[in-house]
Amino acid sequence: MEKNIATLNEKNFELNLSEVANTLRLPVELLRKYYAKVLERELSMRQTWLLINVQAAFVFAAFPVDGPWLLRIACCGWLLHALLKCKSEL
Repeated sequence: MEKNIATLNEKNFELNLSEVANTLRLPVELLRKYYAKVLERELSMRQTWLLINVQAAFVFAAFPVDGPWLLRIACCGWLLHALLKCKSEL
């Protein structure tokens, strides 16, 4: 009896994780479709994540104007790396 309950709990946990993963995937899927429409070509999820990474790097590089210089240089390095990686993939 306890074995059956443990198995049921494991199955419910696995089911819940897949539901959470699908819920989190939906906004990225919508962005993928938007980017594909703007770029007029089909994009993979990896390419979508690369574009999201470039946008996040830009925000962190452009907006902390009063941040420490070392942080700003690191963010600019992140932006440059993200742009080069995105350019090679797209």
